[in-house]
Amino acid sequence: MGKVELIISLFFVLFLAGCGKEPIMDQPAQDGKFYYRNKDLGFNLVLPPEFLYYQTQRKETPDYIDLEFFVPTNDTGYPQEVPSYAKPAVVRIFDKDDWERIGGEGIFQKLGEKKGWFSGGEKKVYSIKFWDEPPVDWLDRWSEKIEQEIIGGFSTR
Repeated sequence: MGKVELIISLFFVLFLAGCGKEPIMDQPAQDGKFYYRNKDLGFNLVLPPEFLYYQTQRKETPDYIDLEFFVPTNDTGYPQEVPSYAKPAVVRIFDKDDWERIGGEGIFQKLGEKKGWFSGGEKKVYSIKFWDEPPVDWLDRWSEKIEQEIIGGFSTR
């Protein structure tokens, strides 16, 4: 193999290595944020640095799909579905017909809509609900600004 072919081969290998690089969801990116991507449900969410060690759980019903986000807490008096974790946010995905039938925005705030391959071509409505009151150890870390940043970090790309 000549020099030209070797250089082209090395360039090609480096190019391919850089193309597939995506942020790792369970580690913060350089800006400290977590770039959550759910291909199956067709959405992305940018989570703040405070979500360090977050976990997710998916629940399905006939009317909607919930994707629950959990963060660590030391507040033993706080109601916990998952031991040592509190639930700051739930993303709920409806078929558009179910969203309209159930009454649209209630306790969930609409984030957006998408017609996608994952839903058999049906239009989906994405919504979010944040906890009513954070645990004691989150009072100084949680704010309306964080909620607005999470909402602003939602996309269906």
